[in-house]
Amino acid sequence: MDDAQDSLQDLLPPELVRILDALYQEYQRSQAPLSLARLSKRTELRMSTLRRFLTALEEAGIAIVVVNDDGTGNAILTVAGLKLHG
Repeated sequence: MDDAQDSLQDLLPPELVRILDALYQEYQRSQAPLSLARLSKRTELRMSTLRRFLTALEEAGIAIVVVNDDGTGNAILTVAGLKLHG
């Protein structure tokens, strides 16, 4: 990781870094969205906390989040989000 990424991670909340890392790793593995349930488990964040951060990422154009009527859903990084990571 270069110095710019190190300083960016120092500025971001650790929860946000965990979410970005999990979404990036899933994209590298499968290029498919990650379910919110799995993302919650991988980041060890409560669903309410996760959804709050995902809303901010979506508003910033960093992630696409789909939430179904039954509360299930998924998230994936946008091109801008992928560039942020690496």
